[in-house]
Amino acid sequence: MTETELIVMARDVNAQYAALFGQIISMNFAMILAIFYFLNRAEWRLKAGAYIMYMVGMLMFTGMLLQQANFKSIALRGLEAIPADARSQQAAEFLDISGQWVFTFTAFFLNAALWVLIACVTYLLFMWRKDRPGVPAP
Repeated sequence: MTETELIVMARDVNAQYAALFGQIISMNFAMILAIFYFLNRAEWRLKAGAYIMYMVGMLMFTGMLLQQANFKSIALRGLEAIPADARSQQAAEFLDISGQWVFTFTAFFLNAALWVLIACVTYLLFMWRKDRPGVPAP
């Protein structure tokens, strides 16, 4: 692959991250609304079924994010394999930017956000209840 194709591949991964993370946020909002409106009063079998379906969706999107991360890693390794004197200025700066602390923290927070969302939905579904008289504790 050419240098330009590798840079385009790495940049396309970022667009895919944004689209996939938007889908993950939408799925979590839908689950939170379902918990608030009816799952908090449902029996455990319905909660377990909804949670299994939620986790299947989260694992699917997490797998897609991991696939995109591997594509980006392949593209960056391909750029690094080009000898430094043969790299264009654009490729050299792209590699420099990719190694900065901001991108490391972004990757960390993207990964942490997935676990925080799962933990929040798990808590809301199985431990939280509306403080209303007549609603039994889980």
